[in-house]
Amino acid sequence: MVVLSQQDLARDAALNTMQFFAQESCGQCTPCRVGTDKAAQLMAAPVWDHDTLDDLGQVMVDASICGLGQAAPNAIRCVQRYFADEVAAGMSNQKESQR
Repeated sequence: MVVLSQQDLARDAALNTMQFFAQESCGQCTPCRVGTDKAAQLMAAPVWDHDTLDDLGQVMVDASICGLGQAAPNAIRCVQRYFADEVAAGMSNQKESQR
């Protein structure tokens, strides 16, 4: 469970989580090593490519050796399901803090 304040955005938390997974990947299997990095790149875009993220997530779940690679797509799926309005609007606090 992740607790966010009213000022936080779930899409930013999911991106942060995916970036963490990309750093923590042991690199043994390609779906996890490349998949987490690619997912983080796609999630950093103002508009998410849902089809590509869904396909990438499914490959990671099916082909990753460890639990990290198999569970990493959960961050994407949860935000797409429960916070679709944030993704559709292209909202991001990270953009604002980088100005």
